Amino acid sequence: MKKIVYGLLLLIFGSAWSALAAQNYPEIQQLVIDSTVLGEKRNLVVYLPAGYQNNKDHFPVLYITDGDIQGPHTAGSLDYLAKFDQTPAMIVVGIVNPPQTRVRDLTVTGADKQNTQQLANADRFLAFVEQEVIPLVKQRYRTLDYQALSGTSHGGQFAINALVKRPGLFDGVIAISPSLYWNKHQLLELTELAMKSNQLQGRLYVSIANEEAAMTEPFQKFVELTQRYQSEKLKVASQIFSQETHNTTVLQGQYYGLKHLFSGWAIPESPQTLADLQTIFENRSKLLNTPMAIPEDRAAGYGQWLQYLNRQDDALALLQWNRKTYAQSLNAHAALIKACLHFNMADAAKAALQQAFESIDGLSAEQKAQLEGLFTQGG
Repeated sequence: MKKIVYGLLLLIFGSAWSALAAQNYPEIQQLVIDSTVLGEKRNLVVYLPAGYQNNKDHFPVLYITDGDIQGPHTAGSLDYLAKFDQTPAMIVVGIVNPPQTRVRDLTVTGADKQNTQQLANADRFLAFVEQEVIPLVKQRYRTLDYQALSGTSHGGQFAINALVKRPGLFDGVIAISPSLYWNKHQLLELTELAMKSNQLQGRLYVSIANEEAAMTEPFQKFVELTQRYQSEKLKVASQIFSQETHNTTVLQGQYYGLKHLFSGWAIPESPQTLADLQTIFENRSKLLNTPMAIPEDRAAGYGQWLQYLNRQDDALALLQWNRKTYAQSLNAHAALIKACLHFNMADAAKAALQQAFESIDGLSAEQKAQLEGLFTQGG
């Protein structure tokens, strides 16, 4: 039975898997911004998803701090997850934080040092991201109306500060081992105020490693805040990696953070009806703020799985939807004809054949013979 299920999974995902070898690796581009906000030039490292140059698709965007260091493994994890449809393919924008400016860029200014007339430190860097980096990326690349932010250590502090100070700017936030001890737990106070007023929204993932109490205690207090002020607007997940250190936890944190941001994205490895698939793709559409239809090959694959299980009504409903949605596809018409023959519905198979002849523009004699040949093959 396991071999049969594996074979059916190959049927469904085969076209995607066979395409992996033909796809390019993520493409890397380097950009320089002469920032007005920061008054200096800053570097970006952009990782485009595999095959970006070969299609016209638009993609969600993940912005990451310490992009020159965290970019390669993040882009690699996303590339793998996307190829197996666990997350969407994404553009990764790595914002470089050189050692000489990293603390200034990513940490919040103490309350006693803030100037209400001028942004500083993390707030100024957030303005740089919002006002200069994001517009440049939207102008230069094919982006969707979805953007996420990820950071580690001080970058994690920056990510939480962005969540609190600019609710809604990012649809998802990942903060790995965030330095919440900074300025006597200043961000905890700001977070509680924002949560009390129900301002925060989107999805948030936070994690910590096996670290000293100065890191773990404020982290635990932060998690307790998210539990105390639960909101339907903010979906939170937290995780402790007790076998990892501050420097190694980012690999797992980034992976599981991405899985949380796109929880509900993956299609279960079990038979899916038309209603099941429609629900999944409706959720995907809401998450990415763009319409997403069930791909033809997925509908055909799950239809054939249902056919194998002799779930006649479910199989035919899915394959009929596929034919109607992809009316110019020879494969969609052929799959429905095969299903009708499989279920000994000769008249329905003949009607499906006639529908194919009438629907497909420019159907060649060879293609007609291919469809007619399904009857002599016994479906």
